[in-house]
Amino acid sequence: MRTYEIILLLANLSTLFLVFRKRSRKVWLGIAGVNLVILCLHGVVEGFRFQLIFSYAYVVLLTLYAWVKSSGRFTFKSPPPLKAALLILSAAGLLLTAILTYVFPVFTLPKPTGSYEVGVKYFNWVDANRPDPFLDPPSQKRELMVKVYYPAEKDRTAPYASYFHQSPAYVKSFIGSFGIPTFLFQHLSRVTTNGKEGLPLSDQEPSYPVILFSHGAGTSVEVQTSQCEDLASHGYIVAAIDHPYISSVTQLPDRLVSAREATATFDTSEATAALSQIMADDSEFVITSLNELNEGKIDSNFKGKLNLNEIGAIGHSLGGSAAYNLALNDSRIKAAIDLDGDVYITPRDTSKMAPFLMLASDQNTRLIQNREPLMMKNINHIPDEMREKALAPYGGNEKAYNEDYEHARQNILGLIDVLIESGNFYHIEGSSHLEFTDMGLFIGNRQLRELLGLGGKIDPEKCLEITKSVTLAFFDQHLMDETENALESLTYKHPQLKKLQLTH
Repeated sequence: MRTYEIILLLANLSTLFLVFRKRSRKVWLGIAGVNLVILCLHGVVEGFRFQLIFSYAYVVLLTLYAWVKSSGRFTFKSPPPLKAALLILSAAGLLLTAILTYVFPVFTLPKPTGSYEVGVKYFNWVDANRPDPFLDPPSQKRELMVKVYYPAEKDRTAPYASYFHQSPAYVKSFIGSFGIPTFLFQHLSRVTTNGKEGLPLSDQEPSYPVILFSHGAGTSVEVQTSQCEDLASHGYIVAAIDHPYISSVTQLPDRLVSAREATATFDTSEATAALSQIMADDSEFVITSLNELNEGKIDSNFKGKLNLNEIGAIGHSLGGSAAYNLALNDSRIKAAIDLDGDVYITPRDTSKMAPFLMLASDQNTRLIQNREPLMMKNINHIPDEMREKALAPYGGNEKAYNEDYEHARQNILGLIDVLIESGNFYHIEGSSHLEFTDMGLFIGNRQLRELLGLGGKIDPEKCLEITKSVTLAFFDQHLMDETENALESLTYKHPQLKKLQLTH
Protein backbone atom coordinates (compact mmCIF):
# COMPACT_ATOMS: atom_id res chain seq x y z
CA MET A 1 0.00 0.00 0.00
CA ARG A 2 1.11 3.53 -0.75
CA THR A 3 1.69 6.15 1.96
CA TYR A 4 -1.53 8.13 1.60
CA GLU A 5 -3.56 4.94 1.17
CA ILE A 6 -2.33 3.78 4.58
CA ILE A 7 -2.98 7.17 6.18
CA LEU A 8 -6.46 7.33 4.64
CA LEU A 9 -7.44 3.89 5.95
CA LEU A 10 -6.08 4.68 9.41
CA ALA A 11 -8.05 7.94 9.44
CA ASN A 12 -11.19 6.05 8.37
CA LEU A 13 -10.76 3.40 11.06
CA SER A 14 -10.15 5.97 13.78
CA THR A 15 -13.57 7.53 13.16
CA LEU A 16 -15.35 4.23 13.75
CA PHE A 17 -14.60 4.49 17.47
CA LEU A 18 -16.35 7.87 17.71
CA VAL A 19 -19.74 6.17 17.76
CA PHE A 20 -19.06 4.91 21.26
CA ARG A 21 -18.87 8.41 22.77
CA LYS A 22 -20.74 11.63 22.24
CA ARG A 23 -18.86 14.26 20.27
CA SER A 24 -19.57 17.89 19.56
CA ARG A 25 -20.56 19.12 16.13
CA LYS A 26 -17.18 20.82 15.72
CA VAL A 27 -15.36 17.57 16.44
CA TRP A 28 -17.40 15.73 13.79
CA LEU A 29 -16.71 18.48 11.25
CA GLY A 30 -13.02 18.45 12.09
CA ILE A 31 -12.72 14.69 11.76
CA ALA A 32 -14.65 14.64 8.49
CA GLY A 33 -12.46 17.51 7.24
CA VAL A 34 -9.28 15.61 8.07
CA ASN A 35 -10.53 12.54 6.20
CA LEU A 36 -11.54 14.68 3.24
CA VAL A 37 -8.16 16.44 3.10
CA ILE A 38 -6.30 13.11 3.20
CA LEU A 39 -8.58 11.77 0.46
CA CYS A 40 -7.80 14.78 -1.73
CA LEU A 41 -4.05 14.48 -1.10
CA HIS A 42 -4.22 10.78 -1.96
CA GLY A 43 -6.03 11.57 -5.22
CA VAL A 44 -3.65 14.35 -6.24
CA VAL A 45 -0.37 12.70 -5.22
CA GLU A 46 -1.06 8.99 -5.78
CA GLY A 47 -4.20 8.89 -7.92
CA PHE A 48 -7.57 7.29 -7.22
CA ARG A 49 -8.11 3.59 -7.89
CA PHE A 50 -10.96 1.12 -7.71
CA GLN A 51 -9.55 -0.89 -4.82
CA LEU A 52 -10.28 1.98 -2.38
CA ILE A 53 -13.86 2.61 -3.50
CA PHE A 54 -15.29 1.66 -0.09
CA SER A 55 -12.89 4.05 1.63
CA TYR A 56 -13.89 6.84 -0.74
CA ALA A 57 -17.59 6.13 -0.11
CA TYR A 58 -16.95 6.13 3.62
CA VAL A 59 -15.36 9.60 3.51
CA VAL A 60 -18.22 10.97 1.42
CA LEU A 61 -20.86 9.56 3.80
CA LEU A 62 -18.88 10.72 6.83
CA THR A 63 -18.70 14.24 5.39
CA LEU A 64 -22.46 14.29 4.72
CA TYR A 65 -23.16 12.99 8.22
CA ALA A 66 -20.93 15.64 9.82
CA TRP A 67 -22.56 18.39 7.77
CA VAL A 68 -26.08 17.25 8.68
CA LYS A 69 -25.15 16.90 12.35
CA SER A 70 -23.54 20.35 12.48
CA SER A 71 -26.37 22.10 10.64
CA GLY A 72 -28.87 21.38 13.40
CA ARG A 73 -31.66 20.95 10.86
CA PHE A 74 -32.17 17.29 11.61
CA THR A 75 -32.55 15.85 15.08
CA PHE A 76 -33.07 12.22 14.14
CA LYS A 77 -31.52 9.93 16.72
CA SER A 78 -30.22 6.62 15.41
CA PRO A 79 -31.57 3.59 17.25
CA PRO A 80 -28.81 1.33 18.64
CA PRO A 81 -29.50 -1.54 16.17
CA LEU A 82 -29.15 0.82 13.19
CA LYS A 83 -25.99 2.32 14.63
CA ALA A 84 -24.54 -1.16 15.16
CA ALA A 85 -25.45 -2.23 11.61
CA LEU A 86 -23.80 0.88 10.14
CA LEU A 87 -20.72 0.27 12.25
CA ILE A 88 -20.45 -3.34 11.08
CA LEU A 89 -20.98 -2.40 7.42
CA SER A 90 -18.40 0.37 7.65
CA ALA A 91 -15.86 -1.91 9.31
CA ALA A 92 -16.51 -4.63 6.72
CA GLY A 93 -16.10 -2.13 3.87
CA LEU A 94 -12.81 -0.82 5.24
CA LEU A 95 -11.55 -4.36 5.85
CA LEU A 96 -12.40 -5.25 2.24
CA THR A 97 -10.57 -2.12 1.11
CA ALA A 98 -7.46 -3.20 3.01
CA ILE A 99 -7.65 -6.67 1.45
CA LEU A 100 -8.12 -5.33 -2.08
CA THR A 101 -5.18 -2.92 -1.79
CA TYR A 102 -3.02 -5.78 -0.50
CA VAL A 103 -4.08 -8.25 -3.18
CA PHE A 104 -3.86 -5.72 -6.04
CA PRO A 105 -0.99 -3.46 -4.98
CA VAL A 106 0.51 -0.45 -6.71
CA PHE A 107 3.76 -2.37 -6.44
CA THR A 108 7.32 -1.12 -6.59
CA LEU A 109 9.58 -2.52 -9.28
CA PRO A 110 12.83 -3.93 -7.85
CA LYS A 111 15.67 -1.41 -7.81
CA PRO A 112 18.41 -2.03 -10.40
CA THR A 113 21.53 -3.52 -8.84
CA GLY A 114 24.11 -1.74 -11.04
CA SER A 115 25.84 1.61 -10.56
CA TYR A 116 24.46 3.37 -13.64
CA GLU A 117 21.34 5.51 -13.80
CA VAL A 118 18.89 3.99 -16.32
CA GLY A 119 17.82 6.01 -19.35
CA VAL A 120 14.91 5.11 -21.62
CA LYS A 121 14.21 6.05 -25.23
CA TYR A 122 11.58 4.77 -27.69
CA PHE A 123 12.19 4.17 -31.38
CA ASN A 124 9.60 3.49 -34.07
CA TRP A 125 11.17 1.63 -37.00
CA VAL A 126 9.61 0.33 -40.22
CA ASP A 127 11.20 -2.49 -42.21
CA ALA A 128 10.77 -1.25 -45.79
CA ASN A 129 11.83 -4.64 -47.17
CA ARG A 130 9.24 -6.76 -45.37
CA PRO A 131 5.43 -6.71 -45.55
CA ASP A 132 3.79 -7.30 -42.20
CA PRO A 133 3.13 -11.08 -42.13
CA PHE A 134 0.13 -10.61 -39.82
CA LEU A 135 -1.85 -8.63 -42.38
CA ASP A 136 -3.62 -10.42 -45.23
CA PRO A 137 -3.65 -9.02 -47.81
CA PRO A 138 -0.36 -7.20 -47.05
CA SER A 139 -1.34 -3.59 -46.51
CA GLN A 140 1.75 -2.15 -44.82
CA LYS A 141 5.37 -2.84 -44.01
CA ARG A 142 6.42 -4.44 -40.74
CA GLU A 143 6.45 -1.72 -38.07
CA LEU A 144 8.14 -2.16 -34.69
CA MET A 145 8.45 -0.27 -31.44
CA VAL A 146 11.79 -0.66 -29.69
CA LYS A 147 12.27 0.48 -26.11
CA VAL A 148 15.95 1.14 -25.51
CA TYR A 149 17.29 1.09 -21.95
CA TYR A 150 20.79 2.48 -21.53
CA PRO A 151 23.40 3.50 -18.93
CA ALA A 152 22.83 7.20 -18.39
CA GLU A 153 24.25 10.23 -16.64
CA LYS A 154 22.68 10.79 -13.24
CA ASP A 155 20.02 13.47 -12.97
CA ARG A 156 18.19 13.58 -9.64
CA THR A 157 15.74 16.21 -10.89
CA ALA A 158 14.38 14.15 -13.80
CA PRO A 159 11.15 12.22 -13.05
CA TYR A 160 10.94 8.46 -13.29
CA ALA A 161 8.97 7.12 -16.24
CA SER A 162 5.65 5.41 -15.57
CA TYR A 163 4.76 1.81 -16.35
CA PHE A 164 2.75 1.18 -19.53
CA HIS A 165 3.35 4.75 -20.77
CA GLN A 166 1.04 5.93 -17.95
CA SER A 167 -1.75 4.95 -20.34
CA PRO A 168 -4.99 3.50 -18.89
CA ALA A 169 -6.01 2.50 -22.44
CA TYR A 170 -2.78 0.52 -22.85
CA VAL A 171 -3.34 -1.26 -19.53
CA LYS A 172 -7.01 -1.95 -20.33
CA SER A 173 -6.14 -3.57 -23.66
CA PHE A 174 -3.31 -5.59 -22.11
CA ILE A 175 -5.30 -6.91 -19.13
CA GLY A 176 -8.40 -7.49 -21.27
CA SER A 177 -6.47 -9.95 -23.43
CA PHE A 178 -6.23 -12.31 -20.44
CA GLY A 179 -9.97 -12.30 -19.83
CA ILE A 180 -9.51 -10.64 -16.42
CA PRO A 181 -11.76 -7.72 -15.36
CA THR A 182 -9.73 -4.71 -16.45
CA PHE A 183 -10.82 -2.41 -13.61
CA LEU A 184 -8.86 -4.56 -11.14
CA PHE A 185 -5.56 -3.54 -12.76
CA GLN A 186 -6.12 0.00 -14.01
CA HIS A 187 -3.64 1.14 -11.38
CA LEU A 188 -0.75 -0.46 -13.33
CA SER A 189 -0.31 2.80 -15.21
CA ARG A 190 0.41 4.43 -11.83
CA VAL A 191 3.38 2.16 -11.11
CA THR A 192 6.67 4.05 -11.35
CA THR A 193 9.67 2.50 -13.09
CA ASN A 194 13.37 3.04 -12.32
CA GLY A 195 14.13 4.52 -15.76
CA LYS A 196 14.09 8.14 -16.85
CA GLU A 197 13.39 9.37 -20.37
CA GLY A 198 15.64 11.90 -22.07
CA LEU A 199 18.79 11.41 -19.97
CA PRO A 200 22.19 11.78 -21.68
CA LEU A 201 23.99 8.53 -22.40
CA SER A 202 26.80 7.93 -19.92
CA ASP A 203 30.31 8.68 -21.20
CA GLN A 204 31.93 6.45 -18.58
CA GLU A 205 32.77 3.92 -21.33
CA PRO A 206 33.53 4.60 -25.01
CA SER A 207 30.81 2.11 -26.03
CA TYR A 208 28.51 -0.47 -24.48
CA PRO A 209 27.55 -4.06 -25.41
CA VAL A 210 24.04 -4.52 -26.82
CA ILE A 211 21.35 -6.97 -25.73
CA LEU A 212 18.16 -7.73 -27.68
CA PHE A 213 15.19 -8.62 -25.48
CA SER A 214 12.02 -10.29 -26.82
CA HIS A 215 8.82 -10.74 -24.79
CA GLY A 216 6.57 -13.78 -24.81
CA ALA A 217 3.48 -14.31 -26.95
CA GLY A 218 0.44 -12.53 -25.58
CA THR A 219 2.37 -10.46 -23.04
CA SER A 220 4.12 -7.12 -23.54
CA VAL A 221 7.52 -5.49 -23.68
CA GLU A 222 6.46 -3.55 -20.56
CA VAL A 223 6.38 -6.63 -18.31
CA GLN A 224 10.11 -7.19 -18.85
CA THR A 225 10.93 -3.73 -17.48
CA SER A 226 12.68 -4.74 -14.26
CA GLN A 227 15.13 -7.07 -16.00
CA CYS A 228 15.90 -4.61 -18.79
CA GLU A 229 16.50 -1.85 -16.23
CA ASP A 230 18.88 -4.07 -14.29
CA LEU A 231 20.97 -4.93 -17.35
CA ALA A 232 21.19 -1.25 -18.34
CA SER A 233 22.31 -0.33 -14.82
CA HIS A 234 25.29 -2.67 -15.31
CA GLY A 235 26.47 -1.06 -18.55
CA TYR A 236 24.41 -2.69 -21.31
CA ILE A 237 22.31 -1.03 -23.97
CA VAL A 238 19.15 -3.12 -24.06
CA ALA A 239 16.88 -3.02 -27.12
CA ALA A 240 13.55 -4.40 -25.89
CA ILE A 241 11.56 -5.23 -29.01
CA ASP A 242 7.78 -4.93 -28.99
CA HIS A 243 6.63 -7.43 -31.64
CA PRO A 244 3.18 -6.24 -32.86
CA TYR A 245 0.42 -8.88 -33.08
CA ILE A 246 2.59 -11.27 -31.02
CA SER A 247 2.39 -9.05 -27.97
CA SER A 248 -1.15 -8.67 -26.64
CA VAL A 249 -1.02 -4.96 -27.49
CA THR A 250 1.61 -2.60 -28.89
CA GLN A 251 1.76 1.14 -28.26
CA LEU A 252 2.72 2.75 -31.58
CA PRO A 253 3.23 6.53 -31.73
CA ASP A 254 -0.25 7.17 -33.12
CA ARG A 255 -2.33 4.19 -31.97
CA LEU A 256 -2.63 0.98 -29.99
CA VAL A 257 -2.37 -2.24 -32.01
CA SER A 258 -4.03 -5.32 -30.53
CA ALA A 259 -3.13 -8.91 -31.42
CA ARG A 260 -6.82 -9.39 -32.24
CA GLU A 261 -6.41 -7.06 -35.24
CA ALA A 262 -4.21 -9.56 -37.12
CA THR A 263 -5.91 -10.75 -40.33
CA ALA A 264 -3.45 -13.43 -41.46
CA THR A 265 -3.66 -17.05 -40.32
CA PHE A 266 -0.94 -19.68 -40.03
CA ASP A 267 -1.04 -23.41 -40.73
CA THR A 268 -1.61 -25.43 -37.56
CA SER A 269 1.55 -27.49 -37.73
CA GLU A 270 3.78 -24.49 -38.39
CA ALA A 271 2.00 -21.69 -36.53
CA THR A 272 4.23 -21.32 -33.47
CA ALA A 273 7.39 -22.00 -35.43
CA ALA A 274 6.35 -19.28 -37.88
CA LEU A 275 5.76 -16.81 -35.04
CA SER A 276 9.16 -17.62 -33.56
CA GLN A 277 10.81 -17.03 -36.96
CA ILE A 278 8.98 -13.70 -37.35
CA MET A 279 10.40 -12.61 -33.99
CA ALA A 280 13.89 -13.64 -35.11
CA ASP A 281 13.42 -11.67 -38.35
CA ASP A 282 12.29 -8.67 -36.29
CA SER A 283 15.44 -8.98 -34.20
CA GLU A 284 17.69 -9.10 -37.26
CA PHE A 285 16.01 -5.96 -38.61
CA VAL A 286 16.57 -4.24 -35.24
CA ILE A 287 20.29 -5.09 -35.43
CA THR A 288 20.38 -3.39 -38.84
CA SER A 289 18.60 -0.35 -37.40
CA LEU A 290 21.00 -0.26 -34.45
CA ASN A 291 23.86 -0.15 -36.94
CA GLU A 292 22.28 2.92 -38.52
CA LEU A 293 21.84 4.40 -35.06
CA ASN A 294 25.50 3.78 -34.30
CA GLU A 295 26.60 5.33 -37.60
CA GLY A 296 24.53 8.45 -36.99
CA LYS A 297 22.12 7.79 -39.87
CA ILE A 298 19.32 7.98 -37.29
CA ASP A 299 19.49 11.14 -35.21
CA SER A 300 20.19 10.31 -31.54
CA ASN A 301 22.88 10.51 -28.88
CA PHE A 302 23.80 6.85 -29.49
CA LYS A 303 26.23 7.56 -32.35
CA GLY A 304 29.38 5.50 -31.84
CA LYS A 305 28.22 4.27 -28.42
CA LEU A 306 26.94 0.79 -29.35
CA ASN A 307 29.45 -2.04 -29.34
CA LEU A 308 27.87 -4.13 -32.07
CA ASN A 309 30.69 -6.65 -31.94
CA GLU A 310 29.23 -7.81 -28.65
CA ILE A 311 25.52 -8.53 -29.08
CA GLY A 312 23.47 -10.78 -26.82
CA ALA A 313 19.91 -12.05 -27.24
CA ILE A 314 17.44 -12.99 -24.54
CA GLY A 315 13.74 -13.72 -24.52
CA HIS A 316 10.95 -15.08 -22.40
CA SER A 317 8.69 -17.91 -23.59
CA LEU A 318 8.22 -17.52 -27.37
CA GLY A 319 10.79 -14.73 -27.22
CA GLY A 320 13.21 -17.29 -25.76
CA SER A 321 12.72 -19.48 -28.82
CA ALA A 322 13.64 -16.48 -30.99
CA ALA A 323 16.86 -15.99 -28.99
CA TYR A 324 17.63 -19.70 -29.49
CA ASN A 325 17.01 -19.29 -33.23
CA LEU A 326 19.39 -16.31 -33.38
CA ALA A 327 22.08 -18.15 -31.42
CA LEU A 328 21.99 -20.92 -34.02
CA ASN A 329 21.67 -18.86 -37.18
CA ASP A 330 23.04 -15.33 -36.71
CA SER A 331 26.79 -15.05 -36.26
CA ARG A 332 26.42 -11.51 -34.89
CA ILE A 333 24.93 -12.97 -31.68
CA LYS A 334 27.66 -13.74 -29.15
CA ALA A 335 25.50 -15.11 -26.31
CA ALA A 336 21.84 -16.06 -25.91
CA ILE A 337 19.43 -16.90 -23.09
CA ASP A 338 16.05 -18.66 -23.24
CA LEU A 339 13.83 -17.87 -20.25
CA ASP A 340 11.47 -20.85 -19.98
CA GLY A 341 10.62 -20.96 -23.68
CA ASP A 342 9.94 -23.91 -25.98
CA VAL A 343 12.03 -24.22 -29.15
CA TYR A 344 10.79 -24.75 -32.70
CA ILE A 345 13.84 -25.71 -34.73
CA THR A 346 16.17 -28.72 -34.61
CA PRO A 347 19.83 -27.71 -34.91
CA ARG A 348 21.78 -29.42 -37.67
CA ASP A 349 25.17 -28.01 -36.71
CA THR A 350 25.92 -26.47 -33.31
CA SER A 351 29.64 -25.94 -33.90
CA LYS A 352 29.12 -22.25 -34.68
CA MET A 353 26.30 -21.67 -32.22
CA ALA A 354 26.69 -18.79 -29.76
CA PRO A 355 27.10 -19.68 -26.06
CA PHE A 356 23.61 -20.56 -24.82
CA LEU A 357 21.85 -20.78 -21.46
CA MET A 358 18.38 -21.91 -20.50
CA LEU A 359 16.62 -20.98 -17.26
CA ALA A 360 13.45 -22.99 -16.68
CA SER A 361 10.44 -23.17 -14.37
CA ASP A 362 9.33 -26.23 -12.42
CA GLN A 363 6.97 -27.49 -15.10
CA ASN A 364 9.22 -27.00 -18.11
CA THR A 365 12.23 -28.45 -16.29
CA ARG A 366 10.31 -31.70 -15.73
CA LEU A 367 9.21 -31.81 -19.37
CA ILE A 368 12.75 -31.29 -20.70
CA GLN A 369 14.15 -33.93 -18.34
CA ASN A 370 11.44 -36.32 -19.59
CA ARG A 371 12.27 -35.36 -23.20
CA GLU A 372 8.77 -34.09 -23.84
CA PRO A 373 7.68 -31.01 -25.83
CA LEU A 374 6.74 -28.04 -23.67
CA MET A 375 3.61 -27.05 -25.59
CA MET A 376 2.22 -30.39 -26.82
CA LYS A 377 1.17 -33.59 -25.06
CA ASN A 378 1.44 -37.14 -26.29
CA ILE A 379 -2.06 -37.94 -27.57
CA ASN A 380 -2.12 -41.04 -25.37
CA HIS A 381 -1.63 -38.90 -22.27
CA ILE A 382 -4.54 -36.57 -23.01
CA PRO A 383 -7.78 -37.47 -21.14
CA ASP A 384 -10.57 -38.68 -23.40
CA GLU A 385 -12.80 -35.71 -22.57
CA MET A 386 -10.06 -33.28 -23.74
CA ARG A 387 -8.80 -35.24 -26.75
CA GLU A 388 -11.43 -33.93 -29.14
CA LYS A 389 -10.48 -30.35 -28.30
CA ALA A 390 -6.76 -31.11 -28.80
CA LEU A 391 -7.44 -32.66 -32.23
CA ALA A 392 -9.85 -29.93 -33.38
CA PRO A 393 -7.14 -27.76 -35.03
CA TYR A 394 -6.11 -30.87 -36.99
CA GLY A 395 -9.62 -31.61 -38.21
CA GLY A 396 -9.75 -34.58 -35.85
CA ASN A 397 -6.84 -36.22 -37.69
CA GLU A 398 -4.82 -38.06 -35.06
CA LYS A 399 -2.05 -38.91 -37.54
CA ALA A 400 -1.48 -35.20 -38.31
CA TYR A 401 -1.36 -34.44 -34.59
CA ASN A 402 1.19 -37.22 -33.97
CA GLU A 403 3.40 -35.95 -36.81
CA ASP A 404 3.37 -32.50 -35.24
CA TYR A 405 4.08 -33.97 -31.82
CA GLU A 406 7.04 -35.98 -33.13
CA HIS A 407 8.46 -32.86 -34.79
CA ALA A 408 8.15 -31.00 -31.48
CA ARG A 409 9.84 -33.88 -29.66
CA GLN A 410 12.77 -33.81 -32.08
CA ASN A 411 13.16 -30.10 -31.37
CA ILE A 412 13.37 -30.85 -27.64
CA LEU A 413 15.94 -33.59 -28.25
CA GLY A 414 17.96 -31.05 -30.25
CA LEU A 415 17.68 -28.56 -27.36
CA ILE A 416 18.91 -31.24 -24.95
CA ASP A 417 21.96 -31.82 -27.17
CA VAL A 418 22.67 -28.09 -27.08
CA LEU A 419 22.29 -27.96 -23.28
CA ILE A 420 24.56 -30.97 -22.80
CA GLU A 421 27.19 -29.28 -24.94
CA SER A 422 26.84 -25.86 -23.28
CA GLY A 423 26.42 -27.15 -19.73
CA ASN A 424 24.12 -24.21 -19.01
CA PHE A 425 20.78 -25.64 -17.97
CA TYR A 426 19.43 -23.97 -14.82
CA HIS A 427 16.19 -24.29 -12.87
CA ILE A 428 14.60 -22.06 -10.22
CA GLU A 429 12.75 -24.27 -7.75
CA GLY A 430 9.18 -23.19 -7.05
CA SER A 431 9.01 -20.94 -10.11
CA SER A 432 6.19 -20.66 -12.63
CA HIS A 433 6.30 -19.51 -16.24
CA LEU A 434 5.20 -15.89 -15.77
CA GLU A 435 7.48 -15.25 -12.78
CA PHE A 436 10.28 -14.62 -15.27
CA THR A 437 8.41 -11.37 -16.01
CA ASP A 438 7.13 -8.56 -13.78
CA MET A 439 3.66 -10.13 -13.80
CA GLY A 440 4.25 -12.05 -10.59
CA LEU A 441 4.33 -8.66 -8.84
CA PHE A 442 0.80 -7.81 -10.02
CA ILE A 443 -0.81 -9.88 -7.23
CA GLY A 444 0.12 -9.56 -3.55
CA ASN A 445 -1.37 -12.90 -2.45
CA ARG A 446 0.43 -16.17 -3.27
CA GLN A 447 -2.69 -18.32 -3.46
CA LEU A 448 -4.36 -15.96 -5.92
CA ARG A 449 -1.14 -15.73 -7.95
CA GLU A 450 -1.10 -19.51 -8.29
CA LEU A 451 -4.81 -19.61 -9.15
CA LEU A 452 -4.33 -17.06 -11.95
CA GLY A 453 -1.11 -18.68 -13.17
CA LEU A 454 0.99 -15.64 -12.26
CA GLY A 455 3.20 -17.29 -9.68
CA GLY A 456 4.50 -20.41 -8.03
CA LYS A 457 5.82 -21.33 -4.59
CA ILE A 458 8.74 -18.91 -4.78
CA ASP A 459 8.24 -15.22 -4.06
CA PRO A 460 8.10 -13.33 -7.38
CA GLU A 461 10.68 -10.74 -6.28
CA LYS A 462 13.07 -13.55 -5.35
CA CYS A 463 12.49 -15.25 -8.69
CA LEU A 464 13.27 -12.00 -10.50
CA GLU A 465 16.36 -11.46 -8.35
CA ILE A 466 17.73 -14.89 -9.27
CA THR A 467 16.79 -14.48 -12.94
CA LYS A 468 18.58 -11.14 -13.13
CA SER A 469 21.66 -12.54 -11.38
CA VAL A 470 21.92 -15.47 -13.79
CA THR A 471 21.32 -13.27 -16.83
CA LEU A 472 23.91 -10.72 -15.77
CA ALA A 473 26.57 -13.31 -14.90
CA PHE A 474 26.16 -15.07 -18.26
CA PHE A 475 26.29 -11.89 -20.35
CA ASP A 476 29.20 -10.50 -18.32
CA GLN A 477 31.12 -13.68 -19.05
CA HIS A 478 30.51 -13.65 -22.80
CA LEU A 479 29.99 -9.98 -23.71
CA MET A 480 32.28 -8.23 -21.22
CA ASP A 481 35.01 -10.88 -21.09
CA GLU A 482 34.69 -11.55 -17.38
CA THR A 483 37.16 -14.35 -16.66
CA GLU A 484 35.51 -15.52 -13.45
CA ASN A 485 32.54 -17.83 -13.93
CA ALA A 486 30.09 -16.21 -11.51
CA LEU A 487 27.32 -18.62 -12.52
CA GLU A 488 28.70 -21.38 -10.33
CA SER A 489 28.76 -19.18 -7.23
CA LEU A 490 25.12 -18.17 -7.74
CA THR A 491 23.96 -21.69 -6.93
CA TYR A 492 25.47 -21.25 -3.45
CA LYS A 493 24.09 -17.74 -3.00
CA HIS A 494 20.57 -18.76 -4.08
CA PRO A 495 19.57 -22.25 -2.83
CA GLN A 496 16.53 -22.20 -5.14
CA LEU A 497 18.82 -22.07 -8.20
CA LYS A 498 19.87 -25.49 -9.44
CA LYS A 499 22.30 -26.36 -12.21
CA LEU A 500 21.05 -29.49 -13.93
CA GLN A 501 23.01 -32.13 -15.82
CA LEU A 502 21.41 -33.83 -18.82
CA THR A 503 22.62 -37.00 -20.51
CA HIS A 504 21.99 -38.56 -23.91
